[in-house]
Amino acid sequence: MTPMRVLYATDGSDQARAAAEWLSAFPLPPASRILAVAVVTLPPSALDIPTVRAYYDDLRAEAGAVVEQARTSLARRWDASTRVIEGEPRDEIPRVAEAWGADLVVLGARGLGAVKGWLLGSVSTAVVHHVPCPVLVVKGRPRGLSKAVVAVDGSADSMAAARFFASLGLPPTLAVRLVAVAEPPRLPIAVGEVLGVPLLAALDDLDRARRTTLDGLLSSLEIDLKASVGSIEKSVVIGHPGEELIAAASEPGVDLVVVGARGLGPIKRLVLGSVSERVLHQAPCSVLVVKGRRVQPVE
Repeated sequence: MTPMRVLYATDGSDQARAAAEWLSAFPLPPASRILAVAVVTLPPSALDIPTVRAYYDDLRAEAGAVVEQARTSLARRWDASTRVIEGEPRDEIPRVAEAWGADLVVLGARGLGAVKGWLLGSVSTAVVHHVPCPVLVVKGRPRGLSKAVVAVDGSADSMAAARFFASLGLPPTLAVRLVAVAEPPRLPIAVGEVLGVPLLAALDDLDRARRTTLDGLLSSLEIDLKASVGSIEKSVVIGHPGEELIAAASEPGVDLVVVGARGLGPIKRLVLGSVSERVLHQAPCSVLVVKGRRVQPVE
């Protein structure tokens, strides 16, 4: 397994601290490195006076304390360093992730901290949209990884997401559910009222062909995973992808759902802003959105 560069973004909030605890137990490959980043936004001031400068220094110091606390926690298991950056988190986190050559970005879903507050739908969503690598958005209490749902739609992007997940140092006790969802054919109501037997038979054949294709994809992924995890369940579902994936992510014991960011495949289109974004916002567990390729790092 190739070591990974993981950028952990923190604002000092409870959710960000939970993300750090989650990351401490996350199955990264051995010898992976973590960069803990805090972005401090300095309010503009037309006055360059000692009190304003002192206020800015206090904000920088607070941000430094936040990332040092995170580094101390993460360094128990990983090689961890820190960086404090000034600017807007929505801009700076993607910029640093690309410049540093991050393989994964980790952040909390929401939180209001001393350094910078964010809500899912602003910073977290912007990071998922704009970083050039996978993003893990952590939700809920800190916990280990015992059960994961991996979404497959037949696109190259969803297959890459599944294989990225398989490349991690997954725990041998992990239970994985591979879920493939295809939408049924959409027909106007008027057409449905006059369908003849040949057309109904053709729709049945199409449905069976979709299931067969998806089942084959799941079987290939099962081969990639079976040597690394405790158990694998495969499910081929015909329905609305967003609803079905959220339902799967909401089952008892699910800690993580893995989706591709975008893709146009033979079965179902998965685009950030539709299925992936709906899962990101509505799944009750942590979400790993896989996108992009590794870029050349800058030390």
